[in-house]
Amino acid sequence: MNTNAPIDFQQHYLSTWTEPNPDQRRHIIEQLWAPEGKLVISSLGITLRGTAEIAAHIARVHEDMIMSKGLTFSYDQQLPADDALLLRWSMTAPSGDVVGRGVDVVFRNADGQVTTVYMFMGVN
Repeated sequence: MNTNAPIDFQQHYLSTWTEPNPDQRRHIIEQLWAPEGKLVISSLGITLRGTAEIAAHIARVHEDMIMSKGLTFSYDQQLPADDALLLRWSMTAPSGDVVGRGVDVVFRNADGQVTTVYMFMGVN
């Protein structure tokens, strides 16, 4: 996996949330994230540490938002800056209406693995 190119990375990172097969999704998370990675979710006021906690949270989001409600996620803006990448995302309902937006600020180590993500929801 080439995690250095922003487009390739963006697609792989998105698949950690959208991949329908839970085993494959977990495998992608373990490849993409550093073992000690940290996911900070501003709207929930939580910080998840390590791939096990991150994978469990993503599994819940996948079940609640994608499987149950049929929402799709896509990126509509990305801005790279050294070891950081800003990804603005949209949640779209089956009707085609955008029902939410947010920004993930992703930091990666020298190997291209995610070390920290700051997630902000409710961004326009």
